[in-house]
Amino acid sequence: MERADAERYRLALFGRMVMGVAHEVDNHLSVVLGFSELIQLAAGKEQKVRDGAGKILSAGEKIGAIVHQFSRHVRPHEPSPEPFVPGELIPEIFLFSRYDLGRNNVTLLPLPEIPPGILHADRRDFGLALLALLFNAAEAMSETGGELSMRVSIGADGWEFTVGDRGPGIPAGFEEKVFEEGFTTRTEPVNTGMGLPVARHLAGQAGGTVRIASRAGGGCEATIRVPMKTRV
Repeated sequence: MERADAERYRLALFGRMVMGVAHEVDNHLSVVLGFSELIQLAAGKEQKVRDGAGKILSAGEKIGAIVHQFSRHVRPHEPSPEPFVPGELIPEIFLFSRYDLGRNNVTLLPLPEIPPGILHADRRDFGLALLALLFNAAEAMSETGGELSMRVSIGADGWEFTVGDRGPGIPAGFEEKVFEEGFTTRTEPVNTGMGLPVARHLAGQAGGTVRIASRAGGGCEATIRVPMKTRV
């Protein structure tokens, strides 16, 4: 896979999430506007003014963080490995993707506790790999709905990031076929068959692997495994 293929996928995926980012920004802007009106009405009551101003400040900071995070992830770049904390990255990508991930009766489950630790990889590329797995899982449930989840663990062998869905699962013998560029069993225009190949490519650049398998009770689990690296 060429780097340009991964960057085209990045732009296409983040383009889909624009509505989600707009939704998040609108939620916080409504707070800004609402409490601005309250300050105007209660200008003579000092405590309410302080409280309202604090809420406006908090909402404004959240808006700034969402826009900054989204802009940083969408920007094409050359790979640049660095130490980062997955426990900070994953809530970040959940924030601006949860609106789109939650469509079609798909329920994005709350993120469980992420173990502390450092991963050495390109932070933005690794975030894109995780997003690719999340969106692939959500698309698998677009007809039936279901629960979408992620869990993270760390052990002597390294990190594991597992995305689980309750879709139809993978037909026997297709466990590697799904990683071929352009391969997809779905017909919707948004299904380009690039999500899993991009995830595997980017995980491989971090020294990791991606495996996908049907899960007991229905659905699939896709897991990125990345070995431990020396802290820098």
